[in-house]
Amino acid sequence: AGLGDLVLTCTDNLSRNRRFGLALAAGRSVAQALADIGQVVEGYHAARAVFEVAARQQVSMPIVEGIYRTLYENAPVGDVVSSLMTRPVKAEF
Repeated sequence: AGLGDLVLTCTDNLSRNRRFGLALAAGRSVAQALADIGQVVEGYHAARAVFEVAARQQVSMPIVEGIYRTLYENAPVGDVVSSLMTRPVKAEF
């Protein structure tokens, strides 16, 4: 069931998370995208929750941090991607 949810979230145009991501990619602001969808976008709220738990537990989650910065701190996506791609290579597990 979990894999099916993931596949549908990524591919189905009825997915609120997918529509949210597509709206952001098209240049809409977070507020505009949320308003256009008009329903709860779980991924938006989950991003904050995961970021907060990781920070509290002192777990490094650079992708989650980048998503959080983009959604909640208006960090430019290009800057976030660049910072992820230029991180020093290290073992991560």
